[in-house]
Amino acid sequence: MLERMKGDLMGSIFIFILLMAFWLLISASTHWQHILVGAIFSLILTVFWSNLNISAVNRTNFTILQAFLLIKYFVHLVIEIVIANISVAMIVLNPRLPISPGIVIMRCDLERSLLRVLYVNSITLTPGTITVELEDNLLIVHALTEDVAHGVEDWALNRRLMEMEALYKK
Repeated sequence: MLERMKGDLMGSIFIFILLMAFWLLISASTHWQHILVGAIFSLILTVFWSNLNISAVNRTNFTILQAFLLIKYFVHLVIEIVIANISVAMIVLNPRLPISPGIVIMRCDLERSLLRVLYVNSITLTPGTITVELEDNLLIVHALTEDVAHGVEDWALNRRLMEMEALYKK
């Protein structure tokens, strides 16, 4: 079992860190006993995950650079969500209620399913936009205003995900 973890050490470390971060988030305590229990359960779950998912063909191929880009992506996403919240609040509080709903059909050039799901959910998390459908390479997005709808087509978050996908291809 431990041999499989060694076969995909970066993936195993990444899963352990994610599980430990989730444990610390839900336990809301930094007492040493909470941290120890979280570390033990995270390690056990990582070992079972490695046993189920890692093979010579099915590796995570996760690198430190990708982790850095993912963190950068989430920071950028939070900034976009705050900006969109302010924008939607201004629209809703405006007495004339200047909405002009629009639907945009666009291509999603991301090939990895995880990155596609991340992008689609990022659109839906951003106030004023919602992903209606993702089928093959077509993405249908509904937006509160036409400007926002057309802004999704050239979104900086899409470019960040394309950078991450380029690292997978190397």
